[in-house]
Amino acid sequence: MPYIDVENSRVHYLHKPGGPRPVVFLHGGFGSSAELWEGTMARLPAACSGYAIDNFLRSDAPPGGYNIGAFARRAGAFVQALGLPRAVFVGHSMGGVTCQLTALDYPQAVGALVLVCTGPTMPNPEVGRVLLDQLKAKGHEIGTLREISAEWFRVPPAGFFEGYVQRAAQAPLDAMVAVQQSLIDIDLTARLPEITVPALVVHGQHDRGRTIEHARRLVAGIAGSRLAVMAHSGHTPMIETPADFDAAFHAFLATPAILA
Repeated sequence: MPYIDVENSRVHYLHKPGGPRPVVFLHGGFGSSAELWEGTMARLPAACSGYAIDNFLRSDAPPGGYNIGAFARRAGAFVQALGLPRAVFVGHSMGGVTCQLTALDYPQAVGALVLVCTGPTMPNPEVGRVLLDQLKAKGHEIGTLREISAEWFRVPPAGFFEGYVQRAAQAPLDAMVAVQQSLIDIDLTARLPEITVPALVVHGQHDRGRTIEHARRLVAGIAGSRLAVMAHSGHTPMIETPADFDAAFHAFLATPAILA
């Protein structure tokens, strides 16, 4: 399991060696980890190399604390620290918000975006505050973690779900609380037209965490972006319906704008 020093903090990441085109994966909030992307990375086209940053479980806290701005700075510096060319950034949920801000504030690191079940803001922040209150009140109670985690899947996938819950139980509670507050506070809607790289927006039709309206806001704001709706998926299509996800993802990676 490789580590790299990024801005005087140790950052853990998973790596899938491959071709010259780097793809950087960012996981979501609520105790998620780089393991979310293991299957997707294993199936990358031969021309791509995969790098999945782990922001909660095995990495040091970012120097700026646990928030979207600090994660975006880390993502941009990660590409620089590894000496990578501009990467395709793939982000799920919180990671998708981080990808947007990375593209805006560190454009030299980002060549394209894949934004999965995410949005530029929370149109209904009360939903986010419910989760925030649950975390503050019950913390690492395994039953609470299992209940919250189940919301991220249309049907919790056997063989993956329990591991996800156990990893969430290992994540620092203060980090999960701080990141959730950061997600409630941030709104990138007005800045979306500044994003000029190719972008694919992927959204689960049955996502209960973020409705399809979140995806539509992204497509409306990012010129030339395209939407791929996963008809049988909830909030985590790369785990729930991997074949459908890969079909849209790999087609995007093969477009002339990405290959250039």
